[in-house]
Amino acid sequence: MKCEIFVNDYLPAIRAIIAKKLINFGFTQQEIADKLYLSQGAVALYKKQVRGKKVKELEEKPGVKEKIEELSEKIISRDLKMEELEAEYCRICRFIFNK
Repeated sequence: MKCEIFVNDYLPAIRAIIAKKLINFGFTQQEIADKLYLSQGAVALYKKQVRGKKVKELEEKPGVKEKIEELSEKIISRDLKMEELEAEYCRICRFIFNK
C-alpha cells in the first residue's frame, strides 16, 4: 500500500519539484523529460502545476525537501540511469514512510 500511495501522491509531487528546479536552472522541458524519463508533455503539466498536487505537503515534511534537493543536484550534475533514478525515488519513499 505504501508504494501505491507514493506512486499516486508523492512521486508526481517530487517530479514537479525537480522539474521546477531544473527549469529555474535553465533546462528545457525536453531536457528535463530526458533526465526524468518522462514525456515533454508530462513536464509541461508539472510546470503548470496540473500534476503533483502534494508539493506543499511534501515540502512541509521534515527532511523531505532536503532529500529531493539532493536528488535534484544529482540529476543536474549527471545523467542518472533509469534504475538509479528509481532507486533514488525508493530511498525518498522509505524516508517519507519511516518518519
